[in-house]
Amino acid sequence: MSHPQRFQRTPLAAALGVALLPLVSSPVHAQLEEVVVTATKQEASLQDVPVAVSALTEESLNQRGVSNFSDYLIELPNVSAGGAGPGQSTMYIRGVASTTPNLTTSGVAGLSPNVALYLDEQPMAQPGRNLDIYITDINRVEVLAGPQGTLFGASSQAGVVRLITNKPDPSGFFGRVQAGASTMSDGEANYNINAMLNIPLSD
Repeated sequence: MSHPQRFQRTPLAAALGVALLPLVSSPVHAQLEEVVVTATKQEASLQDVPVAVSALTEESLNQRGVSNFSDYLIELPNVSAGGAGPGQSTMYIRGVASTTPNLTTSGVAGLSPNVALYLDEQPMAQPGRNLDIYITDINRVEVLAGPQGTLFGASSQAGVVRLITNKPDPSGFFGRVQAGASTMSDGEANYNINAMLNIPLSD
């Protein structure tokens, strides 16, 4: 016949139980950074924009060491690229890219892009290619997934990638210098330096 075992609570166990109560009952409050985007041609909080938007802020870009086309595409959700090298890449959003017939613009032939690339308000995509824009003094990178033809034209059926630069600040004179170095196996060391200067032109 089996006999049930009884365990007696010791003062130490009771003390630990009481000590853990505040940890369980106290809510944890996290301070989240508000991200402001211009996906709908006007500034709005990322939480209030009625379209599918993701964004990388300037702080995130600096922390990740993002400096070129391939770097920032890797960091963006649902965005990828494939092609024959710098300036020849095709962007994909949610796996969708160019499928329309060949077009020729200024003597350059290629597929009409389905993912639009913008630097501020300037479209940068070309038939069959995307410019490899060097990332410096960028405020944020925005991705609008899905058809965006109403605001961004026929080349944005799959979505839009927008590079938003920092705007001039008339309040003061300031600058910034960033330098970096990297190495790779069986290769030479690489170095880079970026500089930005803000100069007010009038009072």
